[in-house]
Amino acid sequence: MADKYMQGRNDGMAFALKIAKEKGIEGLEEECRYRGCTNLPSRVPKRAADEFVERMKNNTIDTILMMSVAVLRDEFEFGKKRLERFQDRFILKTECLIEDYCTWDDIREALKEETGLELGIRKNE
Repeated sequence: MADKYMQGRNDGMAFALKIAKEKGIEGLEEECRYRGCTNLPSRVPKRAADEFVERMKNNTIDTILMMSVAVLRDEFEFGKKRLERFQDRFILKTECLIEDYCTWDDIREALKEETGLELGIRKNE
C-alpha cells in the first residue's frame, strides 16, 4: 500500500515538473487550480477531460431538447411547424448561453419579470 502511495506521489511530481517545463510556473498554477476544482487525477490529460465535458454538454442539450419537443407535442399538440420553430429558438438561446451573450441568471430574471415564474437550478453540493 505504501508503495502505491509513493508511486502516486512520484507520478504527481513528474507530472508537475513536465507542466512547469512546458508552460512555466503560471501554467503549473493554472493546472493545479483546474485539477483542484475538478478533482481530476493527474494521469487524465486536461484535453481528454475537456473533450468529455463537451460531449456531455452536447448530450445534455440534445436530450433536453428532445424531451421538450415531446412534451410540447404530447401535452400541447404542437405540430411540426411549431415544433421546428421551438427547436430553432431553443438552439438560438442555447448558443447565446454558450457564447456568453446571456447567463442563466439573466434568463431566470426575465422569466420572473415577464411571467412571475420563479425558477432555479439545483446545486450539486
